[in-house]
Amino acid sequence: FAQQVSDGMDGYVKGTSGIYTGNPNECWFDDGEGNMMPCRIDTGDTAWMLTASSFVLFMTPGVAFFYGGLSRSKNTVNTVGMTFIIIGLMAFQWVVFGYSLAFGPIDNDANLFMGNLDYVGLNQVSHYAPLGTPGPCTDTWSAAYQMQVFHEDEICSQDWPGTVPHQLFAAFQGTFAIITPALIVGGLIDRIKFSALIIFVLLWGTFVYDPIAHWVWGGG
Repeated sequence: FAQQVSDGMDGYVKGTSGIYTGNPNECWFDDGEGNMMPCRIDTGDTAWMLTASSFVLFMTPGVAFFYGGLSRSKNTVNTVGMTFIIIGLMAFQWVVFGYSLAFGPIDNDANLFMGNLDYVGLNQVSHYAPLGTPGPCTDTWSAAYQMQVFHEDEICSQDWPGTVPHQLFAAFQGTFAIITPALIVGGLIDRIKFSALIIFVLLWGTFVYDPIAHWVWGGG
């Protein structure tokens, strides 16, 4: 079971087999007592990222009603329905394998084109730790906080000192994966069946959006 750490270390959870993911791309460190501890999560950053994720997600229904209002009356329900179908399809695709293809670790040259499958089903994507790797402290507010709490120079993050949980980062990126194919609906009104739309969206998300997201934001 997770054990909350007291004495001014709120927000840190002792690593156990049920918590520590073993993901080398997340910021965990050994506290010297054999416990793997997640690096600091900033509550303010987390709250804003949750808010921003909600805003982006709410844009997709907005696109649905916008395109529905522009289409002919006989196509309005179909247009709105296609957009909402895309929300479910891309959310499913993103959780199952889309996030892994876009932001999976780069193990070899082949992963420069597309991420590997380490994060399939959000495996090893923790809601306790941010992305980043422990290393020598840098002159950052996060590093100074960790030094103050733990009095250890070695535990501060030096590689992209993330301050939000890894799962929240995945959710935030997922909202963009959802809305992007929804924008295509405007060009498909009265031109495509629902069955064809489902196939198109899954293929487009897998072979167009995920690789490009990996190139631009995923280190590929």
